[in-house]
Amino acid sequence: MRLPVRCAPLLLMAKKLFSSERLRHAAIAIGLAVLVGVGTFLRPVDITLWSLQAKLFDRPASSEIVFVEVAAAADPGGGSAENRHLLRSIRYLREAGAERIFLDLPVRRSNSPALDRELQRELVRSADKIVLTRVVRPDLVAGRFSQGNDPFFEQDMRVVSSDYQADFLGYVWDIEASYSDGTVNLPAMWSALAANGRSREGISLDYSIGRNSVPRYKIDELQPGLGGAGILAGKTVVLGPAGTDARIVKIPGYAFGPSSLVHILAAETALRGTGQNLGWLWMIGAFGLSLVLGAIAFRRAMPRRVFYFLWLASLAATFVLTAHLGVRALFGETLVLTLVYGSLRATVNFKRRHLFVESRSKLPNFVALQRDFGEYPREQTSIVVAKIARLDAVFATLSPTDQARYLRQLASRLALGDTRSTIYYDGGKYFAFFVNSGEFQDIQEHLEGLRAVASQSITVSQRVLDVSMTIGVDESSEKSISSRLSAAIAAADQAREAYRPVFIISDFAADSEEWDYSLQARLESALSEDRISIKLQPQVDLRDGRIVGAEALARWVDEERGDVPPSRFILQCERVGRLDELTKRILSKSLYAAEVLQARDHHPRISVNVSAIQFVDSRIAELIEKNLMIHSADPAKLMIEVTETARIENFSVARGVFEQIKRLGVSFSMDDFGVASANLEAMFELPFDEIKVDQIFVRDVHHSETARAIVANVVRLARDAGLTSVAEGIEERETYDLLREMGCDVGQGYYISRPLTLSHLQEMMTLQKDTPLLRNKFG
Repeated sequence: MRLPVRCAPLLLMAKKLFSSERLRHAAIAIGLAVLVGVGTFLRPVDITLWSLQAKLFDRPASSEIVFVEVAAAADPGGGSAENRHLLRSIRYLREAGAERIFLDLPVRRSNSPALDRELQRELVRSADKIVLTRVVRPDLVAGRFSQGNDPFFEQDMRVVSSDYQADFLGYVWDIEASYSDGTVNLPAMWSALAANGRSREGISLDYSIGRNSVPRYKIDELQPGLGGAGILAGKTVVLGPAGTDARIVKIPGYAFGPSSLVHILAAETALRGTGQNLGWLWMIGAFGLSLVLGAIAFRRAMPRRVFYFLWLASLAATFVLTAHLGVRALFGETLVLTLVYGSLRATVNFKRRHLFVESRSKLPNFVALQRDFGEYPREQTSIVVAKIARLDAVFATLSPTDQARYLRQLASRLALGDTRSTIYYDGGKYFAFFVNSGEFQDIQEHLEGLRAVASQSITVSQRVLDVSMTIGVDESSEKSISSRLSAAIAAADQAREAYRPVFIISDFAADSEEWDYSLQARLESALSEDRISIKLQPQVDLRDGRIVGAEALARWVDEERGDVPPSRFILQCERVGRLDELTKRILSKSLYAAEVLQARDHHPRISVNVSAIQFVDSRIAELIEKNLMIHSADPAKLMIEVTETARIENFSVARGVFEQIKRLGVSFSMDDFGVASANLEAMFELPFDEIKVDQIFVRDVHHSETARAIVANVVRLARDAGLTSVAEGIEERETYDLLREMGCDVGQGYYISRPLTLSHLQEMMTLQKDTPLLRNKFG
């Protein structure tokens, strides 16, 4: 069902509002507080707070209501003494001028009918002043005190309810205006006592009215001749039992007291005009709404902190104010709101300090970048990654403090032109930030200008340090943030300072054969289902044509697209961080092939391609060692063919990884020698055993003097350096013969053999072994 058009702006506004982390946290806190309020889980907390409020203020009672206690008389004669004592007390109270008399004790028949009739006549004679009480709902009070008046005495008398309801701790906080057992409904005694107060359905007792300020006497102290004349004139008197005959309740701040005091304090509350009840929904509504408005209004840290302080102060002030006004407020749910919101914000701040912040630079890290991505519009947001070359070499000369200064200066330069931009640092050589591509007519030109500024030398502790930087950009909108970040990092790796310092990932999209956004999902499936296989292209000794090795080439036949070129899916693996997974599978299959060939008494070297970027740490060494332990292949027959050696930025680190692998007995080959200028440096810095002459020279060696000169010099260089030379791309007999004349050691190409399956390679080697004359017949 589609929503009306007029609702769309409201939904958009709501979505924008709650994209804020603080608003989401406020909504969560309010929701949990409401659930707690509905479940009434925190009433013990409210009771504790009410008890504390009762101690904050101490107000005197009105003194219009007097509590007079009647001690039980010793009566072995069946109750006549008790009724006689009650009769004398009523007469005395009436003669003393009491305006109203509430008998908060049961009036029962005795063994003296004449005395009972006299007591009944006295009650009726003073019916305008005397009010009887009784328990309507025995389930609310202790059973032994629930015995009511004898109906004989209730005739023509006004009767009220002395019921009350205590909580599980024995306190009475709220009392109803009337009580009913289903057949009779009586007004509560407190409402009759406060006849001049405001009428209401129920009341919350204001315990700031001190119990000790209620006038309280023993009847024996007021009898004629014992003083007290004039004390009761014009007063309302509650005549109740004393000592253990009374129903006992807990009164905050005063331990225990007779239940008559509960109704007297409730009446005093009504006379004072207090006793209102402020429910949890009102509290959550007021403080929850103010919290939401504050989160919207205050975006900067300092004003927001001031708001939080005032918000907490207002909560404390409300606690004191409600105690002063005698209002019973439920604070438990609001405390839940406060604690939940505070915990969520504290957790976020902790993560920002520890999990979301790079410790050295104090800049937000890439985990924080993925968290913050939701606050930006996907369609217009580009992810930019700046790669700082040779950063490890720079840091080797700096103290930790100077390293932090260097990183912060780089970050401030990358933020030039956009003060709102947040710069993220991964702790290695990558910085990242978001750019609104809609704000720039030419984002490439903008980033090239930014790079020119950011690449200026940085001065740290009076030392001038160069900055070398390439930039990668991902402009897609459909992929996840992790995929986009990986793509931007891959683009920064793909960029070259000399001729293409800013590489935009959409450049791949211009050529559908280079970048296919659906490729990643299919590649993930192929890796997880182990559907990427290998073929083996034979390498022969050019002197006698004997097969001495084979290069393992990755092959992937997609169910939808058929054969996918290795250059395409290997690059995709690199972009999305799955290169190690691909290498692991190719290495395992290659070692298995070596195992099978070795079992058939064939011992060729198996070359496995590994990207130069995988030599930044020892993971590749651990991967190779683990696979060698699984397979029984001879490590000496494993050749690691390092591709794109120009991408090695730290030869010191790479050399350590090379040596770790060579200790396993494995050899190294440099692929595509002669294509990039860094190859000579790589050959000098790293312990290679073999160099492969790139096929762009080999293919033209028979037709171009320049190509022939290059190949001849590379072969001679390899021989002088004690390395094996391998020529790849041999496609015709003339090239094969010329390379052999030049002294090249090993050849590889379609003239010799196309890539073969393991069974076909095994068959070829068996045939060549059995028929030596076939060694020089290829194609």
